[in-house]
Amino acid sequence: GLWTRRDLPIRPGWQAALPPGVRATLTGDGERDRKELDAWASRRTRGAITEMPVPLTPATLLVLAGALTVRTDWVQPFRPGPLVPRGGPWRDRSLAGLTRFTEDLDGALRVVPDTPAGPLTLSGVAGGNGLDVRLVLGAEGVPGGEVLEAGIGAVAGRYEGRPGSALPPGEAGPGVRVMEVPSRDPTPRMALTAPRFTVRARHDLLRRAGLFGLRTAQDASRGHFPGISPAALALSSGEQSITASFSAEGFWAAAVTAFSLAPGSAPPRRPAKLISVRYERPFGFLAVHRASGLVLTAGWVTEPEAGPATTW
Repeated sequence: GLWTRRDLPIRPGWQAALPPGVRATLTGDGERDRKELDAWASRRTRGAITEMPVPLTPATLLVLAGALTVRTDWVQPFRPGPLVPRGGPWRDRSLAGLTRFTEDLDGALRVVPDTPAGPLTLSGVAGGNGLDVRLVLGAEGVPGGEVLEAGIGAVAGRYEGRPGSALPPGEAGPGVRVMEVPSRDPTPRMALTAPRFTVRARHDLLRRAGLFGLRTAQDASRGHFPGISPAALALSSGEQSITASFSAEGFWAAAVTAFSLAPGSAPPRRPAKLISVRYERPFGFLAVHRASGLVLTAGWVTEPEAGPATTW
């Protein structure tokens, strides 16, 4: 989405390259313009984000915004149930847990023993439209940013990992335990347990302008973006809002980035291999386009959804 003030000249060549219907006008009426931008954010994210994350001032000449929505339904849904972590910062809390069993040990689990962030566990959850979500768990106490960075590297194949079928008995990685259990069916299986979560965050991209390549464009002592307008423009704000939800049925994430310019059990019979993977402390998630491996959205879960109150 693009909004420009009426008195801002736009290069004809640049305007001609815009997709139809993208450009609109800033009227100068702050309340009216705010409602229009907020409505655009809501429409583009199906109501997940209801406010455009950018301030409007009388000096705002141009607003440029992009919206990304990632949504998928699981090929194999989870079963909801209680989850009470046995350790870590969520210890003894009643959480809204999700569990599912799978025989696809290699597709659903990979342990990466050696990364810059230490050992990682990545659990793959397949969506039905070419999207996968990878849950990422590091060693306890490792900062989320380091775990996510290493997790993205693992998805890209930078670090050697072990598939679920190759894991040794015992504690095989963060949150992973390989054991033998009595069962009617001797087929090896994996039990994945994680809390349901909804994450919401808002980021000021100019706080790390250098990281995002925005530092030079902030310099208001001279003009920038001459291909857009002959008028002198400088970046006055850059913000992003994001929300992501992980449930028994699927995953849904939406982000809006905006810039403004201004001056049941059966009887046991025989032993079977079971890999238990439990996400019982803060962890990361990556939504990945399956065919290309491109990470579309990423985040860190510090506060999962609460489960029913436990009465003792």
